[in-house]
Amino acid sequence: MQFVERHQDEPFFLYLAPNAPHGPYRVGTKWMEPFSDIEDHGERAFFGMIENLDYNLGLLRNKLDELELTENTILIYMTDNGTAKGQRVFNAGMKGRKSSTYDGGHRVPFFIHWPAGNLAEPQDIDKLAAHIDVLPTLADLCELELPKDYAFDGVSMKPLLEDPQAEAPRDTYFVQYHGGIGLKYPIEAWTLSVVATKQWRLMEGKVLYDMDNDPGQTKDVAAEHPEVVAELRQKYTPWWDSISPRMTPVYNDLGNPAQNPTELFAQDWLMPVGNPPYLQGHMRGLSDVVGPHYVNVVEAGKYRIALRHAPEVAEVKLQAIKARVEIAGISAEADIIPGSEEVVFELDLPAGQTKLLTYLTNAKGKTGGSTFIVVEKI
Repeated sequence: MQFVERHQDEPFFLYLAPNAPHGPYRVGTKWMEPFSDIEDHGERAFFGMIENLDYNLGLLRNKLDELELTENTILIYMTDNGTAKGQRVFNAGMKGRKSSTYDGGHRVPFFIHWPAGNLAEPQDIDKLAAHIDVLPTLADLCELELPKDYAFDGVSMKPLLEDPQAEAPRDTYFVQYHGGIGLKYPIEAWTLSVVATKQWRLMEGKVLYDMDNDPGQTKDVAAEHPEVVAELRQKYTPWWDSISPRMTPVYNDLGNPAQNPTELFAQDWLMPVGNPPYLQGHMRGLSDVVGPHYVNVVEAGKYRIALRHAPEVAEVKLQAIKARVEIAGISAEADIIPGSEEVVFELDLPAGQTKLLTYLTNAKGKTGGSTFIVVEKI
């Protein structure tokens, strides 16, 4: 609200991404009171976080009214994925949850309100749209002049917003799970994929659901509709061919004058399957896994590499007695002084792209990667 007040006399863009509703499910008791009949505390807190978010969104909308900005402000409400709490809570009858390729994992609400653009009266649009359509739609609504050689991945939904009965600009979209805790297989064509049309969902190239008659995705009808399976498979292939060459590692710079030192976090590990350490609790002890950082040594020279569990401000002691670093064909080991928060290596590194692997080993022989690393060219 303060941001809106500061920029009320000029065009502004505000992207507001609250944590709620998301784990950990913690919220003030008063927000859970309307759900006292729910036995599970986590579910009560989940609904309480939604109640709190709704209240605060109302405050923001009231502020727009107070500043007389509502009429010509495009207000969008959406979420990033399906429910995180599972199907025991309301999920609109959809199968699956967050991190699932069923509709319950990726189908989300999208509300748009813009009185000056004739988008104020309640109406439902039941055509296909995807997250990649948001940018071209906003550019179209705002009549922005864009570079002529710029090719959107998405399409503008403006025709549907003007007339919900108009022909849909999009007839197909693709979903494929390319990482995270649910990824248990190498990323290949068809793995954890969905080809979606308004009526059909083809999953992993072989399981077919008729969403008109089975929105809960309970019955595979591929055998009854082989022609649909063949058509959707044919649509998937050029899409996969267009994205798969670009699924290459991103190399973080080391020794770049624009950011020296460089801080590396375990979330940046490129794991073949599954997740690297990603929760605060993972940072307070020895990791269970080791993963590689893909790095680019910008300039040859001496580098200081500090292995830690967490940033310096957190003051977390290393739960290990030995450390090892591997980078650019160089391997170095060191004993860790008890009570230390970091162990430091100084290495002469050649320039170029390489992998950085770190190992911390405790007194029981357990080994895990360093979850926080600071690399400085010295």
